[in-house]
Amino acid sequence: MTTHCPTSQADTALVPFADNSVSRTIGGMTVENGTDSIAFYGQTDLSRDRAGLERARALLAFMQQVVETLEAQKNLPDALPPRKPAKVANPFA
Repeated sequence: MTTHCPTSQADTALVPFADNSVSRTIGGMTVENGTDSIAFYGQTDLSRDRAGLERARALLAFMQQVVETLEAQKNLPDALPPRKPAKVANPFA
């Protein structure tokens, strides 16, 4: 189950690469945490107003956490190996 956190709770709720179960939305963009990668999807506008400033700050703060987490990792690989597709039982069979 994925836990969703709104932007106002984002700084304490989402630790980059900590788990596979937390996501948050900034404007219309969803950030989905994973232990191997972090996915961004959707869209948000950084409008020239206080709401746009709040979204920009939230994105910047999270991206800074991601960079710091990656920089702190010793022996960071050049690239992760490709994932092997998992077999899933056919739910219609």
